[in-house]
Amino acid sequence: MTTNPPSRIRLRRYLRHGMLPQLAALEAVVRLGSATRAAEALCIAQPTLSGQLRKLSDALGVRLFQTQGKRLVPTSAALTVLRAAHEVSFALERCEEALAPHRNGPGDVSAEAVRGRIPEPADRARWSDAPLPEIQSYLTERLAVTDPV
Repeated sequence: MTTNPPSRIRLRRYLRHGMLPQLAALEAVVRLGSATRAAEALCIAQPTLSGQLRKLSDALGVRLFQTQGKRLVPTSAALTVLRAAHEVSFALERCEEALAPHRNGPGDVSAEAVRGRIPEPADRARWSDAPLPEIQSYLTERLAVTDPV
């Protein structure tokens, strides 16, 4: 039996629950101060937005909002999550920019990627320190990529 490194176990909660829509809901509520206005801005029903916030809160194990009258006030935990959400958003924007030259181009796989020597920027987001041998195996076996050297 193999075990996941602790960093991968901690991050599992972010990968299981459709976190991006939940983070978008959090950002909209913090920005607009109201679940109703946030739901309108996101073009979703208010109960759907409330459900996303509840699932996010449950997944993280923290309370995200307090109510003051009809207004939702973010807790310090919500602001911490919001800062992380902004970092994720910026990382996805950088990814989109990096992928732009590859769109509508040939779907080639380099031998460097198969050998696991993909160059990474020093300031990359670290989702996990664990290698992903199943991807390397897939590329090697299924795509029959051969080393040109």
